[in-house]
Amino acid sequence: MANSRPADGVTAQQIAKFIDENGFSAAAWDLVRHRVVTEYALKVGDVPGVVLFMEVDSADEATDVLNGLLAVQTGLIAFDLDPIGKTMRL
Repeated sequence: MANSRPADGVTAQQIAKFIDENGFSAAAWDLVRHRVVTEYALKVGDVPGVVLFMEVDSADEATDVLNGLLAVQTGLIAFDLDPIGKTMRL
């Protein structure tokens, strides 16, 4: 699971402007389309962002995938990784 947060010194307004100008990138949608990101949820509250559930073989692979995202490359967001097992639907 990859839990996003604003990078140090970045405001929510800067992230909102980036999303308004760029939307979700083709690279991000490719991750969903190719089932690398199996589910995602938009966070609300004090620290807005996104939580990504990913199907990858290692934390290094997850890091490589996340580092390919434009918002990460531009230094707007960072992710904290929490390894989890398979998710189950109730």
